[in-house]
Amino acid sequence: MRGSALAGVTLGLWVAGCRCEPEPVVHVAEASAHTVAECDPRTTEKLGIPFSKLCPQDLPVAGAKFAPFWISAHPLGCSAGAHETVRCPVVTPFNHPTAGETRRPEPVPSRLATVIDANAAQGWCYMRFAGRLPTREERARAELGLGLAAVTVTVSSGEPTHFELARLAEWVTEEPCETPTIAKCKPGMYPSGERRPIAWDHQVDCSAAPLESDAGLSLLSVGESCPAPGFDWDVTHGRLPCAARSVADRGALLGFALTCLRPGHAAPHPPDEPATTAAVRCVMPGTMR
Repeated sequence: MRGSALAGVTLGLWVAGCRCEPEPVVHVAEASAHTVAECDPRTTEKLGIPFSKLCPQDLPVAGAKFAPFWISAHPLGCSAGAHETVRCPVVTPFNHPTAGETRRPEPVPSRLATVIDANAAQGWCYMRFAGRLPTREERARAELGLGLAAVTVTVSSGEPTHFELARLAEWVTEEPCETPTIAKCKPGMYPSGERRPIAWDHQVDCSAAPLESDAGLSLLSVGESCPAPGFDWDVTHGRLPCAARSVADRGALLGFALTCLRPGHAAPHPPDEPATTAAVRCVMPGTMR
């Protein structure tokens, strides 16, 4: 970690995303009889990217009506080679098991996420998956029903040590955008709020272990700070004294314990433009197999 880092400054002011509450979901009748159609399969993979299917019956709110849709289970990533030339923050992609899943939740590895402009993001979804960016409403439903969140973790440079958990901003549109360009599609970011530069020098690479009890850890919401005075990487083996609370209130999964790698020397990155770049998830029609 560089000695010139901002010692003693709360890094919540510097991480991507914002300290935002989940955006509200408006439950309206926007689909016909096919909204109650059979919703299997629930998981699939396309071009190496996992997708989960969300159906009305998955939401913990009675009477939700919408057309089932597939959404990528984590933000689209970039290769190690691309990481040298484009913005690729390291994220921990939270998600819940899909409805009907009987296996225990598996550990969540970190991954590098691509952060690009809205037009490139929409073109990527359209050309690579024959899909589109999610609408704001779809993204809010995916959070509520599937627990989807892309979380960045940064560590303070001064004492007392603390870790910041923040969301990585993601592109959305206000209405479904079916074209390869986004000029007329009213792009926005999820969740809403002011964007800040990514603290590249302070990012830590964290894997997550699902928790079905608090295991003696303080449960934090994404967007909060984890105090860790006297934190010793060698003694703790990188396990944080706090866990991240799930963004979805569904099932036995309370949250995720975080085990992180000691930060090293940050790779050089192009100038950060948080107001014009964000992470990418793609949506496909509910008929995809």
